[in-house]
Amino acid sequence: MSDPEDRPRARELAFGLLLLVAVTVIGLGLGELAMRVIASQRLIYNIEMVKYATALKMPDTLGQVSHVHRPGASAHLMGVDIALNHLGHRGPDLPATRDPSHKRVFVLGSSVTLGWGVPFDSTFTARTERALNTERPFGAAYRFEFANAGIGNYNTAFQSRLFERQYPLVRPDLVVLHYFISDVQPRTMGRNSALLKHSFLAAFLFDRWSLLKLRLGGTYRDLFTFYRELYQPGSQAWLDTQRQIRGMRDVAARDSVPFLVMVIPDIHDLSPGTPYAALYGEIDSTFRAMGLATINTFPAYQQEFGDDVTRLWIQADDPHPNARGHAVMAKALYAYLVDHDPLGLRRPASVTSTAR
Repeated sequence: MSDPEDRPRARELAFGLLLLVAVTVIGLGLGELAMRVIASQRLIYNIEMVKYATALKMPDTLGQVSHVHRPGASAHLMGVDIALNHLGHRGPDLPATRDPSHKRVFVLGSSVTLGWGVPFDSTFTARTERALNTERPFGAAYRFEFANAGIGNYNTAFQSRLFERQYPLVRPDLVVLHYFISDVQPRTMGRNSALLKHSFLAAFLFDRWSLLKLRLGGTYRDLFTFYRELYQPGSQAWLDTQRQIRGMRDVAARDSVPFLVMVIPDIHDLSPGTPYAALYGEIDSTFRAMGLATINTFPAYQQEFGDDVTRLWIQADDPHPNARGHAVMAKALYAYLVDHDPLGLRRPASVTSTAR
């Protein structure tokens, strides 16, 4: 038989727990509301990435990659409009009928390729296409159309899967692999957290907690050490990356389609004497030793922005290359296409590269 005095205590305990739960729920609700109000007034990188995951990404129905783009979707992200075509590429649909005089360039990559935070007309793919079609370096007979297949949070392994699926659909005349230094990093196929995908507050707090863990003694001392270890001789991730790139190149080669790798640096450190310079040189040398046509854009970036990398960033908390950065890439790609003529097109003896 229970003690009558225990009943008031039990009620008090239950009331206390309910009050705690209520206060917690209300506090989290107010925090979520506050984050959404703040995010509506200013751009916060990781919140914009949450919007990107919700509006433009979807699970891969084949289960081969963590996510794909949602065909035909559009959203306003990081201050710019992003519209996807029926293949999930940023930009208009490709013509269904191939015109032999129209040369199609299939560009694979990650969020830098997509043009995160950059208006479509200012992306390096749109700039290069526009310059080629305006200046006609190969004569008036040819026009170019670029398929921008960049997807955020993709690495080379995921890009190779996308290449396998879309190469027969795009039917390109040239393939460009836009290689960012972190594309060697393995990515998990685990489930996406519904909380992080839909809660601005949870995404913001998780991002800050992740940064705090790194600063308080994470696995790597700094970003360069992280990259350096990924590219060590014998690194399985680096060996796998080379195999995946070689596989894409070999598929294209069977159709006599040129394959080009364009190396894009991390733009946190472009300073004189940076240890990154040697690392990009090693990556470049490895690709060339594999017989890959390669553009290393690090020297161009360093020359123009080595004194102040923040001029390249979308904003302080988002070091993706802005429109200035895409202009550097466009100029380098345009110059390579004109000078090396990988498609074997007729061209004048001397051409000025602008890629406006």
